Amino acid sequence: MKAYFVRKSADREVVGLFVAPSLVLLAALVDECCDPAICDYAPAPMGGVLVPDPTQTQWPLSEDSSESGFENVALTQQWDDELREGGELEWKPLKAAALKMIREWSGKGAATAANAPKRAVRPRDVAETGA
Repeated sequence: MKAYFVRKSADREVVGLFVAPSLVLLAALVDECCDPAICDYAPAPMGGVLVPDPTQTQWPLSEDSSESGFENVALTQQWDDELREGGELEWKPLKAAALKMIREWSGKGAATAANAPKRAVRPRDVAETGA
């Protein structure tokens, strides 16, 4: 498994931090919140997020919990340095992986939807991806 930072290509808006075993499955995770074909990704180096202040949230989350435990997180120094201007992250387009995901899930590739993450939303229409 690898961790990836994801942002929108056009304006560099933060999309999120994701953990996935492949770029195709990264695209599937990103597809839960936006079109992965309009995003860039960068492999995340060593680092993490931490909860600097006490919280009432516990893991595993209870069914009636409205919080995730990540409401007031901070980045470790390593990630903070990398995500600021002058950081050395190498951003790459996620579009090729998004198009491969669409091909594979539509039955035109070697993989099947059985390889997709359990909670993944199906890919958006090809028209939405700009393909």
